[in-house]
Amino acid sequence: MDIDLFKIGELEDKKNKSEKERLLLSVLEDDKLDLSLLSHLKNIGYVRSSLDQSRYRAVDSLFFLKTRTDHLDTSCIYEFRDILVFYKNKQCIGIAKICFDCKAMVSWSDKPNFAGFGDWEDYDKLHLLLRGK
Repeated sequence: MDIDLFKIGELEDKKNKSEKERLLLSVLEDDKLDLSLLSHLKNIGYVRSSLDQSRYRAVDSLFFLKTRTDHLDTSCIYEFRDILVFYKNKQCIGIAKICFDCKAMVSWSDKPNFAGFGDWEDYDKLHLLLRGK
């Protein structure tokens, strides 16, 4: 999601928000995860992109194959601009909303445990995996 803080602030201050605007703010800011939102992400400006298969193992190692050592708390206001959707056999098995600025995540998973992700450097590594060359 490519939206700046100024635009988010304008949207928050707007008195009569449309349904689309309320949904966008909900996805960006809520520390809850509603699976029904997946079908609406494109309509509110999120862009679907696939991760190159060569990076799967590195992402798996961040989320599923390690133990978190730090438990971060932040006073930042979350802006979940990145949403990762994990699939296995074409079925959604997990979702993670990520705020790279705050180093925060909200997740849901059917079976895998996301408890390993969340150390400070995990966010930097994931950001490089998603945006790096």
